[in-house]
Amino acid sequence: MNLTEKEQKLMQSIMEGMDEPGCGWLWELNPFNNDKICAGVLSSLIQKGLVNSYQDEECPDAYWIEIANN
Repeated sequence: MNLTEKEQKLMQSIMEGMDEPGCGWLWELNPFNNDKICAGVLSSLIQKGLVNSYQDEECPDAYWIEIANN
């Protein structure tokens, strides 16, 4: 699957992860220092089935991101 440069950058950040490889909070994994760009790129990766995102019930602005197990 072909990924754009921005998609590759975010995927690399997710693969490296924070506490463990392949997952982490979006605000910790954001390689762009721009929430709007990151959200758009994340949406594209979700549509391609490469990652999953879960909204934190206690903090609606926090999203847990993980590489999809396809």
